[in-house]
Amino acid sequence: MADMFHFDNYSLVNGTVRAELRLSHYSDRFRKAQEWLGARVLEGCKPYMPMVTGSLQQRSYVEDGGRRVVFPGPYARYLYMGKVMVDSVTGKGHRKIPTGPGEYELRFRKGARRVPTERPLTYTRTNNPQATDHWFDVAKARYGQAWIKDVKRKFGGGR
Repeated sequence: MADMFHFDNYSLVNGTVRAELRLSHYSDRFRKAQEWLGARVLEGCKPYMPMVTGSLQQRSYVEDGGRRVVFPGPYARYLYMGKVMVDSVTGKGHRKIPTGPGEYELRFRKGARRVPTERPLTYTRTNNPQATDHWFDVAKARYGQAWIKDVKRKFGGGR
């Protein structure tokens, strides 16, 4: 039991050891490693994200010090899930809504709740031949071990 008492601030109450750990000297390394990882995850996802105009890639970002990678809007969810969505009431897809002479926008009716079907989306592969649904899973499968290895190295605990 003597070798358990290597903490500066500990207590033993009713058979429970409580130790106070001070990790403040690691906080800068934690922060830098987290920021680095968030940026790598976003970078790793982009080659697999569907792209027609590039808007999704341009609007995606990292926040909260690298803890969260954001692919914004319902559009990203729709593309990520990879299923054709329909109006829950009508069972139909989006409609052409006129926006000007000879111009239109594809939209669902106002207030429509969209539900996925079993039909897969077809991605335009002209601008990105690697485009796929669930692009984070693909990026993680390809780069995940390297991300872990590099975060350990950046933090100072790995090779």
